[in-house]
Amino acid sequence: MKEKKCFENYPAWIVFITNLVYISVHLAGLYLVYLVWPVLVIPFLIYLAYIELSIYKHGCVNCYYYGKICAFGRGKIAKILLKKGDSKKFTEKTVSFKDFLPSSMPIVITLIAGIYLLLQGFSWIILILMLWPVIVMFAGNPVIYGELACQHCKQCKIGCPVSEFFMKRAKNKGKRKK
Repeated sequence: MKEKKCFENYPAWIVFITNLVYISVHLAGLYLVYLVWPVLVIPFLIYLAYIELSIYKHGCVNCYYYGKICAFGRGKIAKILLKKGDSKKFTEKTVSFKDFLPSSMPIVITLIAGIYLLLQGFSWIILILMLWPVIVMFAGNPVIYGELACQHCKQCKIGCPVSEFFMKRAKNKGKRKK
């Protein structure tokens, strides 16, 4: 298979698509939480901001794309918000499933809110909004990371603990099937 070209700065259309998908996931969750109890939107928004800032603080500042346009546009924003970190920290870091738990919580909250609302009365809209984050997680993320982001990422070529984690899991999955 031919190796894809790495981007120094990702094209705007990739940044647009990746952000559109993730913003739509968060909006689905916010809307369902709002329907359950509007006051809960505030802590939900605060948690989303915390997760996003954690990504900048622990990843973006140490990434090759700091100050550049990565697949998610975070590199440019990181430079505005935080000082450059140590790129060695990025490549030396290891990740496990527990590292993904905090960023999975909004999906769990969306599912809980959706289930609660469906128990009040069935609605196709509620069901679709509730399932959208799950669809993105299992069908959208492989496309976003597998086709749009990681294949063109210079940091991935240098060393990225997240891509290494998922590639190792994909290889192990393939071995188990044999």
